[in-house]
Amino acid sequence: MAGHRPRGPMKRRVIKLGGSLLTRPHLLDDFYHWHSRQPSADDCLIVGGGQMIDAVRQWDRLRPGDPRTVHWQCVAMLEHSMRHLAAAFHADDRLSPVETLDSEAAWLRYSASLTDSNASAPTSIKFLNPEVVYHSASIAPLPENWSTTTDSIAMWIGLLCDADEVVLLKSCTVSPNDDLRAWIANGVVDPACEVLASLERKLRVEQLPVQATS
Repeated sequence: MAGHRPRGPMKRRVIKLGGSLLTRPHLLDDFYHWHSRQPSADDCLIVGGGQMIDAVRQWDRLRPGDPRTVHWQCVAMLEHSMRHLAAAFHADDRLSPVETLDSEAAWLRYSASLTDSNASAPTSIKFLNPEVVYHSASIAPLPENWSTTTDSIAMWIGLLCDADEVVLLKSCTVSPNDDLRAWIANGVVDPACEVLASLERKLRVEQLPVQATS
Protein backbone atom coordinates (compact mmCIF):
# COMPACT_ATOMS: atom_id res chain seq x y z
CA MET A 1 0.00 0.00 0.00
CA ALA A 2 1.21 3.51 -0.75
CA GLY A 3 2.58 5.18 2.34
CA HIS A 4 4.32 2.02 3.57
CA ARG A 5 7.83 3.04 2.63
CA PRO A 6 10.37 1.42 4.97
CA ARG A 7 13.05 3.85 5.99
CA GLY A 8 14.83 3.87 9.32
CA PRO A 9 13.13 2.93 12.59
CA MET A 10 9.41 2.33 12.16
CA LYS A 11 7.29 4.95 13.91
CA ARG A 12 4.00 4.30 15.66
CA ARG A 13 1.02 6.43 14.70
CA VAL A 14 -2.54 6.48 16.00
CA ILE A 15 -5.03 7.94 13.51
CA LYS A 16 -8.53 8.94 14.53
CA LEU A 17 -10.86 9.19 11.53
CA GLY A 18 -13.74 11.44 12.51
CA GLY A 19 -17.22 9.96 12.40
CA SER A 20 -18.50 12.90 10.34
CA LEU A 21 -16.27 11.66 7.52
CA LEU A 22 -18.05 8.31 7.27
CA THR A 23 -20.78 9.69 5.02
CA ARG A 24 -18.35 11.45 2.66
CA PRO A 25 -18.96 9.86 -0.78
CA HIS A 26 -15.28 9.60 -1.73
CA LEU A 27 -13.85 8.92 1.72
CA LEU A 28 -11.68 5.99 0.59
CA ASP A 29 -10.15 8.04 -2.24
CA ASP A 30 -9.49 10.94 0.10
CA PHE A 31 -7.93 8.79 2.79
CA TYR A 32 -5.79 6.91 0.26
CA HIS A 33 -4.35 10.12 -1.19
CA TRP A 34 -3.78 11.62 2.26
CA HIS A 35 -2.16 8.47 3.62
CA SER A 36 0.10 8.00 0.60
CA ARG A 37 1.71 11.35 1.43
CA GLN A 38 2.41 10.52 5.07
CA PRO A 39 5.74 9.27 6.45
CA SER A 40 5.87 5.51 6.81
CA ALA A 41 4.50 4.33 10.16
CA ASP A 42 2.80 1.45 11.89
CA ASP A 43 -0.75 2.82 11.88
CA CYS A 44 -3.49 2.07 14.39
CA LEU A 45 -6.81 3.48 13.20
CA ILE A 46 -9.69 4.59 15.46
CA VAL A 47 -13.05 5.31 13.82
CA GLY A 48 -15.60 7.77 15.19
CA GLY A 49 -19.29 6.97 15.54
CA GLY A 50 -20.67 9.80 13.40
CA GLN A 51 -24.42 10.04 12.93
CA MET A 52 -24.97 6.87 14.94
CA ILE A 53 -23.62 8.55 18.09
CA ASP A 54 -25.29 11.85 17.17
CA ALA A 55 -28.65 10.06 17.30
CA VAL A 56 -27.90 8.83 20.83
CA ARG A 57 -26.84 12.34 21.82
CA GLN A 58 -30.15 13.78 20.56
CA TRP A 59 -32.10 11.04 22.34
CA ASP A 60 -30.22 11.75 25.57
CA ARG A 61 -31.11 15.45 25.35
CA LEU A 62 -34.79 14.52 25.13
CA ARG A 63 -34.74 11.69 27.67
CA PRO A 64 -31.57 12.06 29.77
CA GLY A 65 -30.01 8.88 31.08
CA ASP A 66 -27.23 8.18 33.54
CA PRO A 67 -24.19 9.92 31.95
CA ARG A 68 -21.77 7.10 32.74
CA THR A 69 -24.09 4.42 31.37
CA VAL A 70 -24.77 6.37 28.18
CA HIS A 71 -21.05 7.01 27.72
CA TRP A 72 -20.08 3.36 27.83
CA GLN A 73 -23.00 2.37 25.62
CA CYS A 74 -21.66 4.79 23.00
CA VAL A 75 -18.12 3.39 23.35
CA ALA A 76 -19.52 -0.09 22.71
CA MET A 77 -21.26 1.18 19.56
CA LEU A 78 -17.93 2.26 18.05
CA GLU A 79 -17.26 -1.36 17.10
CA HIS A 80 -19.92 -1.08 14.37
CA SER A 81 -18.37 1.87 12.53
CA MET A 82 -14.94 0.26 12.92
CA ARG A 83 -16.08 -3.01 11.34
CA HIS A 84 -17.93 -1.33 8.47
CA LEU A 85 -14.98 0.87 7.53
CA ALA A 86 -12.48 -1.99 7.94
CA ALA A 87 -14.57 -4.06 5.51
CA ALA A 88 -14.57 -1.17 3.02
CA PHE A 89 -10.78 -0.81 3.30
CA HIS A 90 -10.37 -4.56 2.85
CA ALA A 91 -12.40 -4.45 -0.38
CA ASP A 92 -10.22 -1.66 -1.81
CA ASP A 93 -6.96 -2.96 -3.30
CA ARG A 94 -5.24 0.34 -2.52
CA LEU A 95 -6.03 0.14 1.19
CA SER A 96 -5.88 -3.58 1.89
CA PRO A 97 -4.82 -5.70 3.62
CA VAL A 98 -6.15 -4.54 6.96
CA GLU A 99 -6.03 -6.10 10.39
CA THR A 100 -8.71 -5.82 13.07
CA LEU A 101 -7.65 -5.57 16.70
CA ASP A 102 -10.89 -6.64 18.33
CA SER A 103 -9.72 -8.58 21.38
CA GLU A 104 -7.31 -8.11 24.26
CA ALA A 105 -5.13 -10.90 22.87
CA ALA A 106 -4.89 -9.14 19.49
CA TRP A 107 -4.01 -5.86 21.19
CA LEU A 108 -1.34 -7.53 23.31
CA ARG A 109 0.22 -9.13 20.22
CA TYR A 110 0.19 -5.76 18.48
CA SER A 111 1.67 -3.98 21.51
CA ALA A 112 4.39 -6.61 21.81
CA SER A 113 5.32 -6.20 18.14
CA LEU A 114 5.89 -2.50 18.73
CA THR A 115 8.78 -3.30 21.06
CA ASP A 116 10.50 -5.53 18.52
CA SER A 117 13.36 -3.46 17.13
CA ASN A 118 13.81 -5.98 14.32
CA ALA A 119 10.21 -5.75 13.16
CA SER A 120 9.79 -5.19 9.43
CA ALA A 121 7.73 -2.45 7.83
CA PRO A 122 3.98 -2.77 8.45
CA THR A 123 1.95 -4.63 5.86
CA SER A 124 -1.47 -3.52 7.04
CA ILE A 125 -3.44 -0.80 8.77
CA LYS A 126 -4.66 -1.94 12.15
CA PHE A 127 -8.27 -1.07 12.98
CA LEU A 128 -8.75 -0.98 16.75
CA ASN A 129 -12.07 -1.49 18.50
CA PRO A 130 -11.59 1.17 21.23
CA GLU A 131 -13.55 -0.87 23.78
CA VAL A 132 -10.72 -3.42 23.85
CA VAL A 133 -8.46 -1.00 25.72
CA TYR A 134 -10.86 1.75 26.80
CA HIS A 135 -13.65 0.37 28.99
CA SER A 136 -15.28 0.94 32.37
CA ALA A 137 -12.57 -1.00 34.20
CA SER A 138 -9.67 0.77 32.50
CA ILE A 139 -7.51 3.37 34.25
CA ALA A 140 -8.13 6.07 31.66
CA PRO A 141 -8.40 9.54 33.26
CA LEU A 142 -11.11 10.68 30.83
CA PRO A 143 -14.53 11.92 32.02
CA GLU A 144 -17.25 9.33 31.55
CA ASN A 145 -19.69 11.67 29.85
CA TRP A 146 -20.29 13.58 26.61
CA SER A 147 -17.11 15.65 27.01
CA THR A 148 -15.12 12.56 25.97
CA THR A 149 -15.23 11.51 22.31
CA THR A 150 -12.94 9.51 20.06
CA ASP A 151 -10.61 12.54 19.97
CA SER A 152 -9.46 12.09 23.56
CA ILE A 153 -9.88 8.31 23.34
CA ALA A 154 -7.39 8.27 20.45
CA MET A 155 -4.99 10.36 22.53
CA TRP A 156 -5.36 7.91 25.41
CA ILE A 157 -4.63 4.98 23.09
CA GLY A 158 -1.61 6.87 21.79
CA LEU A 159 -0.39 7.12 25.37
CA LEU A 160 -0.97 3.41 25.97
CA CYS A 161 1.10 2.32 22.97
CA ASP A 162 3.67 5.11 23.31
CA ALA A 163 2.83 6.38 19.82
CA ASP A 164 5.18 8.80 18.12
CA GLU A 165 2.22 10.71 16.76
CA VAL A 166 -1.55 10.99 17.18
CA VAL A 167 -3.43 12.37 14.17
CA LEU A 168 -7.04 13.53 14.43
CA LEU A 169 -8.56 13.69 10.94
CA LYS A 170 -11.56 15.99 10.70
CA SER A 171 -14.17 17.10 8.18
CA CYS A 172 -14.16 20.66 9.52
CA THR A 173 -11.65 23.41 8.79
CA VAL A 174 -8.65 23.32 11.14
CA SER A 175 -6.31 26.25 11.65
CA PRO A 176 -2.69 25.05 11.62
CA ASN A 177 -1.75 28.01 13.80
CA ASP A 178 -4.01 26.99 16.68
CA ASP A 179 -2.93 24.98 19.70
CA LEU A 180 -4.83 22.41 21.76
CA ARG A 181 -6.51 25.04 23.92
CA ALA A 182 -7.78 26.89 20.83
CA TRP A 183 -9.00 23.66 19.19
CA ILE A 184 -10.97 22.86 22.34
CA ALA A 185 -12.38 26.39 22.61
CA ASN A 186 -13.45 26.32 18.94
CA GLY A 187 -15.08 22.90 19.25
CA VAL A 188 -12.63 21.24 16.86
CA VAL A 189 -11.66 18.61 19.45
CA ASP A 190 -13.47 17.48 22.58
CA PRO A 191 -12.94 19.12 26.00
CA ALA A 192 -11.52 15.94 27.52
CA CYS A 193 -8.39 16.31 25.37
CA GLU A 194 -7.20 18.85 27.91
CA VAL A 195 -6.73 15.99 30.40
CA LEU A 196 -4.02 14.62 28.09
CA ALA A 197 -2.45 17.98 27.24
CA SER A 198 0.99 16.49 27.93
CA LEU A 199 0.64 14.71 24.56
CA GLU A 200 0.12 17.96 22.64
CA ARG A 201 3.63 17.85 21.16
CA LYS A 202 2.69 14.52 19.51
CA LEU A 203 -0.74 15.70 18.40
CA ARG A 204 -1.65 16.69 14.84
CA VAL A 205 -5.17 17.87 14.01
CA GLU A 206 -6.09 18.47 10.39
CA GLN A 207 -8.90 18.46 7.89
CA LEU A 208 -8.94 15.46 5.56
CA PRO A 209 -8.56 17.07 2.11
CA VAL A 210 -11.13 16.41 -0.60
CA GLN A 211 -9.52 15.14 -3.76
CA ALA A 212 -10.61 16.66 -7.07
CA THR A 213 -12.89 14.27 -8.96
CA SER A 214 -13.59 14.26 -12.68
